[in-house]
Amino acid sequence: MRTLVVDDSASMRRLLGDVLEERGHESVAVDTAERGLAAHLEHPFDIMLVDWTLPAMSGLDLCREIRSMPGGDDVIILVVTGRSRVEDLTAVLDAGASDYLAKPLDPDLLRTRLMVAESRARELTRRRQLELAMRQSENAFRSLIESSPDGVLVYRDGTIHYANPRLLAYLDYPDEDALLGTLAEDLVYAEDLPLWRERAESFTARGEAALPTELRLLRRDGAVVTAEAISMPVVYRGEPCTLKTLRDLTERKEMQAHLVMTDRMASVGTLAAGVAHELNNPLAYVVGNLELMKEALGASDPETDLLALATEAAQGAERMRHIIRDLETFSKSDDERGAVTEVLPALKSSISICANEIRHRAHLTRELGDVPDVTVSESRLGQIFVALLMNAAQALESRGSGAEIIVRTSTDDQGWAQIEVEDNGPGIPSEVMGRIFDPFFTTKAQDVGTGLGLSICHNIVTAAKGRIQVDTQPERGTCFRVSLPAAPSGAKRPSSSHRLRATHGAFVSARVLVIDDEPLVGRSIKRALKGHQVEVVTGGAAAVALLAGEQHFDVIFCDLMMPNVSGMDVFERVSRTRPEIVSHFVFMTGGAFTARAKRFLEDTENEMLEKPFDLRLVREIVHARAVQS
Repeated sequence: MRTLVVDDSASMRRLLGDVLEERGHESVAVDTAERGLAAHLEHPFDIMLVDWTLPAMSGLDLCREIRSMPGGDDVIILVVTGRSRVEDLTAVLDAGASDYLAKPLDPDLLRTRLMVAESRARELTRRRQLELAMRQSENAFRSLIESSPDGVLVYRDGTIHYANPRLLAYLDYPDEDALLGTLAEDLVYAEDLPLWRERAESFTARGEAALPTELRLLRRDGAVVTAEAISMPVVYRGEPCTLKTLRDLTERKEMQAHLVMTDRMASVGTLAAGVAHELNNPLAYVVGNLELMKEALGASDPETDLLALATEAAQGAERMRHIIRDLETFSKSDDERGAVTEVLPALKSSISICANEIRHRAHLTRELGDVPDVTVSESRLGQIFVALLMNAAQALESRGSGAEIIVRTSTDDQGWAQIEVEDNGPGIPSEVMGRIFDPFFTTKAQDVGTGLGLSICHNIVTAAKGRIQVDTQPERGTCFRVSLPAAPSGAKRPSSSHRLRATHGAFVSARVLVIDDEPLVGRSIKRALKGHQVEVVTGGAAAVALLAGEQHFDVIFCDLMMPNVSGMDVFERVSRTRPEIVSHFVFMTGGAFTARAKRFLEDTENEMLEKPFDLRLVREIVHARAVQS
């Protein structure tokens, strides 16, 4: 231990030096405070024994000088003095001395005071080493996480203490000060806060790194981004904290969405011939009947039953409408979290889509029991079912007349929805069983499958916290079993349209405006509304100009998607100029093809008609509005 003796008495320096040597100190002795200060500046000491009374600079002045220097508090200073008044001892301590020794020195007391000083010096050394290690650790920590490609957040008791540059860029914050001191959970999308808090409580209870969690975060501009979050305990600036890495999943989610849509469109491509066949059958007699109606009307042939021809044409059109709507449901790109879906309608639509593929390969048996709603979007659920049905049908390609597919639904002991697709095909070879859910793995010919179907099914099911299992036996068949948790009680199913019920009563004339860029649609509605005052405009700009006046309309049928000025544009402009007629709008759409249109339909409370629609529903809406007016 390095010790400095500062005393102008040679005998006192020898006495103190002998005791220090006896205790194993590395000691240096000087006769003035100035020399002592210079020696300390050159190589700092752990302990100093300083005489109060010295020429020029006093021992107390030296003590004050040492304490004012960086690291000065780390030196143990004992002042040696012959003064014993209380005020003198107070002055010693006020100067910053750690202790004092009264002259004449008692050797035993000197050893005791040195033992105490040594203990304190060792403690200070340990503290300096710990602080140095902590600074080095923090510098290494900063160097590591500041170069991390992932966002890093450090918080304690919910309050942010550190955010690395990647996180600031990811969430569009200008600098770290914009986040320091704010609540970490303020960065989380409101719907994901329960998951954030649940994982935080679980993490706190275990005190160990948590499993990756997918969370939605809010950028500074309010945009929502998706990240994979992993929490772990750290010590930051001497305090226990939570470190959370946030990996941007934007590109991965986009790639997954692209792969999902690629597989879905590949399935549609595979089904296209069957869909064409399904549409061509009703289309044949729709077109034929319409031609016969034209001929009969031209010839005024009394033997031709025009009502029968029109009825059959309408039935064919209805069949085509159902086929198209099944395809629309399947091809939707929506991936709305928390969407609640009825299982059986989605399954029946999928069976309809695959009907032609199945019909020529196998007999389909349905054993459909009641099942609860599930928290999976309708299009995703349909994608699971289509993939499993197509796999079953293609497995039966060469099985002949005895080929069979059985579709079962039931509610299991957990209250989950359980869906089974079973075939009596050749089964799955044991050597490939472990790979059937791998992306791009397929045993089919290159032009038959993408190898994505089962992989995407697995991802959709596991993301919904469900299970997908396979039972297979050689030459006896395969059964895929999908189990999905029931949607929370009270959860509402999404509605794609708002429809009015028929209101019966005496006829009341109404003023109706039809806005559609397709003239035949407007003409059809006008014909259906005989007796009402119907005005038709073929474009959004003309509608805006017309509605700028004071004309009153009980109902405004408006097409959503029109070139140049869309139905949404018309609605927004009328909302500003004539808010009193906003509720009179009923939107018509053959499909929402843009993100804006999808958001608009989700947000609007106005009624909506999906094309092609039943003209009886148009009459019901107009009649109800006329009665209300």
